[in-house]
Amino acid sequence: MTKRKKVMTTAQDIRQRFVRMLLVLTVVMGIAIVGTVGYQLVKQSEQSSVELLASLNRSIIDDRPDWNSWRKHSSINTKNTYVRVYNRKIGEAPATFYSPNTRQFLKAKHYQMPIFQALMYTPGYGFTYYRSGTRLGIDSEIWLNLSPITTILLSVIGVVVAIMLLTIAFGWTYIRLTAKRITQPLASLNVAAQEQAQTRTIKATLPVPTQPSEVHQLARSFNDLLTAINDHAQQEREFISNAAHELRTPIAAIRGHVRLIQRRGREHPEIIPRSINFIDDESTRMQKLVNSLLTLSRADRGVLALDYFDVVAVANETIEEERAVLKQPLTLVGDTAAVIHGNSESVQQILTALLDNAGKYSPADQPITIRIQQTTTAVHISVADHGLGIADVDKAHIFERFYRVDTARTRQIGGTGLGLAIVAQLVALNQATIHVADNQPQGSRFILTFPQPTTDSDKLSD
Repeated sequence: MTKRKKVMTTAQDIRQRFVRMLLVLTVVMGIAIVGTVGYQLVKQSEQSSVELLASLNRSIIDDRPDWNSWRKHSSINTKNTYVRVYNRKIGEAPATFYSPNTRQFLKAKHYQMPIFQALMYTPGYGFTYYRSGTRLGIDSEIWLNLSPITTILLSVIGVVVAIMLLTIAFGWTYIRLTAKRITQPLASLNVAAQEQAQTRTIKATLPVPTQPSEVHQLARSFNDLLTAINDHAQQEREFISNAAHELRTPIAAIRGHVRLIQRRGREHPEIIPRSINFIDDESTRMQKLVNSLLTLSRADRGVLALDYFDVVAVANETIEEERAVLKQPLTLVGDTAAVIHGNSESVQQILTALLDNAGKYSPADQPITIRIQQTTTAVHISVADHGLGIADVDKAHIFERFYRVDTARTRQIGGTGLGLAIVAQLVALNQATIHVADNQPQGSRFILTFPQPTTDSDKLSD
């Protein structure tokens, strides 16, 4: 069974990485300092041995060293220095001379250092530096005791280790606090998000930290997302409530007439045809409402296939079909050809809905005009009527679902309250825009705007 890898927080990961880096840097720096100091001390010992050897050669009198004179005139302390002199001059008997304590030193076991051949360690004597030389047939060997230098080097090592430990301790504390401070906004954001995830009602906005800028932007993006989710949820609740209300009214009327027929149908058979007609009207209204709800639902989830086509031809076809339904005169003015990038079937559905809406609120003898105008940047399609118009306070809401400008008048005219909402959704799927303006001298103008396609009109014939 594989061991599950421990999941670390961002603060722990940052702390671990920086502590590792701090440890490596501190150890490397410590080793560099100790190595540099040790190297300089060894070079200094080498120079001291050269000076001692030179002074020793000067102290040789009658082919034998004068230890007292050597120690007296030497500029370096020779107390712990061991010397062996071998006289091998031609014509003289070979002789070997030892400075005090040298014989005991040479009898001890020595351990040579691998890197510096001149360095050796002798138990009981410590580290020594070896130097030899020859002058006029006299060989001299010196073992310079490095105890003072070793003491200095150990002191340096102790200080460096102490500084390393303090640096690591201070660095670990600083990194820990810094990592916590850096990740605290993320942790707070995570806690707030988890709390909101448990909330069944409208999601509140998350706290937005000022620093760092990435977390600030992330929190703002989350809040924008929550706002969109809240708005969508609110729209869904309102949609369900309005749909239930719209369906409840015809259902209540149908059930009322059914009970009326059940109670009085035998005694008053003349009410049966009237009630059946009323039930048929209300059921037709329910069917239109359900069909509109299905159309709106499909538009919410749909993606239209867009292509280039001549919108003037679509407008002419729509007008011919609507003339059989509407009482008002229908006219098409403007450009005789205009290519847009959209879905021809949905654009025809949009124009049909706008014409039906204009026909409901316009007098029968007033014309409804479709105007198509092509500019260098866009194609504008307007549907203008001469009805009562729309108040400015209502213009911002008429594309909302189930919104009614005048409830009493709308009830008399009829409709589901979803026509313009479906239009707005289809316009968005066609990557176009729609807005409403006042018509002169009275009435309303619904203006569709399609961005100018990148291709030219020849693409239509191709």
